[in-house]
Amino acid sequence: MTDSKLPTHNTFEQLALGQRVSTQSSVATNDKWYNKLLALPAYYWVLITQVIIILPHAAHLPLWLMGFALVSIIAQLPRIKVKQARHLKRLYQGMQMLGFLLGLAGLWLTYNRAFGLDMGVAFLVLCLISKLWELYKRRDAYVVLNLSLFVLAALFLMDQGLITTLEVVLGTIVILLAFIALNDDSNTRGDGRLRTLGVLGVSALPLLVVLFLFFPRLPPLWSVQLSGQQATTGVSDSMSPGDFANLGQSTALAFRVQFQDNRPAQDQLYWRGLVFSDFDGITWRRNRDQQQPWQPSEQQPVWFERALATAPTKVQRAPSSYEVILEPTQQRWLFGLDYPLAPHQDISLTSDFTLLKNQPVTQQLRYDVLQFAPMRIDPELDEASRRLNLTLPSKGNPKARALAEQLFAQAGSDPVRYMQAIERWIHQTEFRYTLSPPELNNNRIDSFLFDTKAGFCEHYSSSFTFMLRAAGIPARVVAGYQGGELSRGGKVWEVRQMDAHAWTEVWLEGQGWVRVDPTTFVAPERVEQGMEALTQAQGASMFGDGAGAQISYQQYQMLQTLRRLSDQASYYWQKDIVGYDQESQAGSLLKWFNISSVMQEIAWMAGIAITVMTLLALMIWQRRRKRWHPVDRPLVKLSNHFSKYDKTLARSENEGQLAWLERLASHFSRIDDGATKNATSNNNTPENKEAAQHSIDKIQQDYRQLRYGRLSAVDISNRDYQQALKQLKQSVSELL
Repeated sequence: MTDSKLPTHNTFEQLALGQRVSTQSSVATNDKWYNKLLALPAYYWVLITQVIIILPHAAHLPLWLMGFALVSIIAQLPRIKVKQARHLKRLYQGMQMLGFLLGLAGLWLTYNRAFGLDMGVAFLVLCLISKLWELYKRRDAYVVLNLSLFVLAALFLMDQGLITTLEVVLGTIVILLAFIALNDDSNTRGDGRLRTLGVLGVSALPLLVVLFLFFPRLPPLWSVQLSGQQATTGVSDSMSPGDFANLGQSTALAFRVQFQDNRPAQDQLYWRGLVFSDFDGITWRRNRDQQQPWQPSEQQPVWFERALATAPTKVQRAPSSYEVILEPTQQRWLFGLDYPLAPHQDISLTSDFTLLKNQPVTQQLRYDVLQFAPMRIDPELDEASRRLNLTLPSKGNPKARALAEQLFAQAGSDPVRYMQAIERWIHQTEFRYTLSPPELNNNRIDSFLFDTKAGFCEHYSSSFTFMLRAAGIPARVVAGYQGGELSRGGKVWEVRQMDAHAWTEVWLEGQGWVRVDPTTFVAPERVEQGMEALTQAQGASMFGDGAGAQISYQQYQMLQTLRRLSDQASYYWQKDIVGYDQESQAGSLLKWFNISSVMQEIAWMAGIAITVMTLLALMIWQRRRKRWHPVDRPLVKLSNHFSKYDKTLARSENEGQLAWLERLASHFSRIDDGATKNATSNNNTPENKEAAQHSIDKIQQDYRQLRYGRLSAVDISNRDYQQALKQLKQSVSELL
């Protein structure tokens, strides 16, 4: 079974059917690892390909499917198959049918019977895995590799980031190497495989650039959404103490912002997300009944007209604008500064100024935002909104309720003085800002205000809003992000998950909804300088106490620089490559070439593609064409001339030049005076035959001198060498 002396022309079938196990005996033991890798038989390259292309899908595939893939790949190893060689096909056919049917049932249950993009990709992977169980012949390998290309391309349906692109490039290289190995399976040392890969890659790159630049950026014909329901953003649709504490330590990117004009000050960068009005004593949630979505293309609703009427005239005419590049969140809500409006048909605005997209954000999204500020939101609060933003559970948190009544009475029932009283009380009670707050009991407001006194932004905003409502002042919680930092290039504002934040909006008579951030009562530097500056200033104490906090802080410091470099590279990739859309194409490339229609664009693309392929073909021909020594070139011309009339007079590939000249001289000597006239004897007189013999003798003499005599050792530019070469060419011309 393991005899390495078996013939190698059917190595693939022998390995696939368990008839042999590769020993790579032809590879020297001192060869480097990449030489041993390249020398692997094609069957192993097919299996390596499966590992490379399935691993990147692990982030969005169910665990059971990844497990089935691992078992399927291991089962194809020759050392496993060799033990089942007698009943291999029958056993593997049963495993294939059983695995595929169970896989379909698993997909149906995993994705809740909802067919979406992620389920479609999972089904494609299941088909590829199932095909592995019938990998017996070279034809099966071609099917597997072609299907692998589709599975690899499916990665771009989930994400178009730089990391995903690098994974696809690596997978493509491995698949090409597998194709090359399949067509070169008898090459037991793997020589020339990398060179073949280089030729294929270099030849494809120019065509890739042409297609990228000129191919029309047409809108998609259809849209398929992810069926998964789990959010990946730093802001969820509910909030309770502890949610943002975990996100405060994450430096993952949430979104980037490009300002058209000067950006606002750091302490004004409140990226509004969701508004929470419902509170059950533990968790704050959105109230969907009060929202009134409106799209800018529709007639302005009353609530927007009232708000716009309170803004200065110059703000109404020319609101400031900026562009947001949001990372995938799998949710509908977007982010913008107070108060945002996105002039897009698929983005609506609710009455509490929340931006909502028509579909969940499954891929990186670029959208423009207009900022209307300052404006008064709901200067007159209707009874339903007042009741909603005053509602508290009938029981729970008795200490906080009593404190609210006391401080409100001391403030003379004045809302502004009451908020100032709460701020003074917090200062006097020595509250602490931390990313690792202690656990809270069921009465979370009381537990935080009177026991732990340590928390993150959500603890302060939740407790502050509760205290306001307990005193009869309408209030609500707003969740989003605050601050951010400039990128390394200094032109883009980057907001990360660690910038997730929550604050309070309080309704004041004659002013409408007013933002109040109770976090500034304890840690004003969080808002004035940003989360990054606060973390650097407080060090390990931000992450808790003890050795664990120190380790977390050191990890944060170590990864921060790498994270910034990676994010910067990802930004330019998304901006210049992924973001190269129809508008970018029309505004730059098509304008340069004066292209005004899709047909012209296609014509330019086809013309440049044909030109590029022609140049590549000429380059390949130039590299592969036979190159002659300057002395041999005249004789090649002479041989080509004679071969037009008599193929036997042409020099053969394995025939030396001098031997061929001797044969040519012998041919001339055998020509009779009455011979049939042809190219070699147009006038077969003794004088002509003698002249031909003389020319051939002179050619032989000059050739020997230039190739093997004294002149062979001198430089080709030498005067004597050039003179002898000139005489050789003259003799050839005389013979012609």
